Amino acid sequence: MPSNQDHQHVAPGGVGVDPNHPAEVGHHFEIIDAERAIVKELPEPRKKIAICGFAASSRMLAPFDDPAWSIAILNQLNRHVPRASIHFDIHKNFREANVEGTDHPAYLAECGIPVYMTQVEPSIPTSIRYPIERVIEKVAGIDYFTSTVAFMLGLAILNIDEQVERELNGSPVPERFSDAREAVAAAYQQHSIGIYGIDLIVGTEYDFQKSCVEYMLGLANARGITIVLPPQCALLKQRWRYGYETEPANELIKMSELKRRGEALENERSQLIAKLQTIDGARQEQQYWSQVLDLRLKGGHVTLNEPGT
Repeated sequence: MPSNQDHQHVAPGGVGVDPNHPAEVGHHFEIIDAERAIVKELPEPRKKIAICGFAASSRMLAPFDDPAWSIAILNQLNRHVPRASIHFDIHKNFREANVEGTDHPAYLAECGIPVYMTQVEPSIPTSIRYPIERVIEKVAGIDYFTSTVAFMLGLAILNIDEQVERELNGSPVPERFSDAREAVAAAYQQHSIGIYGIDLIVGTEYDFQKSCVEYMLGLANARGITIVLPPQCALLKQRWRYGYETEPANELIKMSELKRRGEALENERSQLIAKLQTIDGARQEQQYWSQVLDLRLKGGHVTLNEPGT
C-alpha cells in the first residue's frame, strides 16, 4: 500500500489518492526535461483541469471520477482526495511542518505523477522545476504569486496557451484576446479551469492570497477559458453590486440595521455608565457620613466644618 494510503497518512474521513484510480487509467505525463518543465501529456492533453484545495465547503465536489478532467492538488491534500494527476509543492522547506506521523517526502517520491517544485529534487523522481520565468513572461505579466494556488493557475493558463498554439498550427496566440480571431476564441472556449476546495477567506488568506488568485482567474477569463466555480466557492463573489445597491437585500438582517442597533446600544451603555458613576459618587458620600455618625455614636470626636469648631 502506498504511503499516502497508510492508515497513519490518510486524514480522518479521507480516502487518500489512489494511484490506480479508474479515471487515470491510460493517462500519464512523460517528463521530457524536468529543469525546463517540458512535459508531454499522453495519450493527448486534457482540456479541463480542476485545481483543488483543502476547504471542505467544495473540496469533494471536484470531478474526481470524470476522466476528461485532470486533477491538480497541493501540499498534503493527497491525504484527503481520491485522485490526482499532478502535484504542487512550491516550498523549499517541503520536508518541514508536515502532519505529525506522516512522511510527505516519501509520498512525493512514490506518487509517480509530476510534482512541481521550486527546483528539481533528486530524491523525487518526478519532480519538475516550476517554470516561473515562462509563467511571468507569458501569463502573469508581473511577478505576483502569493499562494500555491496562484502558481497552479499560472501553469494551467500557460499550458492552455501552448495547447491553443499547437491547435492553431503553431500560430502565436494574440496578446489582445478581445481582438482574437474567431478560431482562437473557439479554441479557448474548449478549455476549462475548475476551482474546488479554495475559498481564501480565512485570516491573512483574505488579505493577500485571494486577490492574487482572482487576478489569475481574470487572466483566464480574458482568454475565454471557461471558469468553473461551485456555488459554495467564495472566489469572484460580490455581496451586492456597488452603486446599484447599497447592501445585500437577501440576507437574514441588513448591515445597516446592525449598525443602527450597535449605535443605539452604545448610546444606552454610555448613559448607564454616566448614571452608574453618579450613583457611585452618592454611595461614597453616604458611606462617609455613615462612618462619621458611627464614630460620634461611639463617643469619638470627629471635627467637621461646623460653627464654633
